[in-house]
Amino acid sequence: MMVEEYVSRIAHRIKNRRIELGLSIREAARLTDTSPSTIQKIESNEMVPSIAVLMKIARGLKQNVTSFFETASEPQKVVLVRHDERRSTTIPASSLKVEDLGSSIEDARLEASILTIEKGGNSGKDPLIHEGEEIKFCMKGKIAYTINDEEHVLEAGDCIHFKSKNPHYWKNENIGTTQVFSVVFNDPYSQPLKPKKRRGKIR
Repeated sequence: MMVEEYVSRIAHRIKNRRIELGLSIREAARLTDTSPSTIQKIESNEMVPSIAVLMKIARGLKQNVTSFFETASEPQKVVLVRHDERRSTTIPASSLKVEDLGSSIEDARLEASILTIEKGGNSGKDPLIHEGEEIKFCMKGKIAYTINDEEHVLEAGDCIHFKSKNPHYWKNENIGTTQVFSVVFNDPYSQPLKPKKRRGKIR
């Protein structure tokens, strides 16, 4: 998918969801813990949002973040994903490709995916913060997770498990591509959490 197509799809779906909920841009910004200008720029195809911003918007608008990229499908009781049939989404702002491993299951609470992060890719300047918990298993390369200002570097074979309410960031520390098997347990309809004010510079 070209960047222009990606931005246009995101813009269209966020705007449609906001209108569906009867929200003004200002109201949507308040619910998603972003600014009105951020919402307006995204809806006008003037901004490519990072994964952190998309997650805040998704939770504020009571959507699963994957709904902004993928074609809607009927929920299934059993989902089998063949190795050559994975649905993938590219997030250019984070140099990230997400391969879905079965989020279309009925009443899903687990989001399992394979994350492929190119050199220099990162989650963005805004922290990822929400309800739930996560497990990240580094399959290839080297990635740094900063959680509550403490950095944890994972190399191939390493794994980390943490509560998602702790402000966290990630960055590819490899000279090439890094791959991570990710499992996130969350309530897609929970409201975004606001990070506490912190001293000093955030990584």
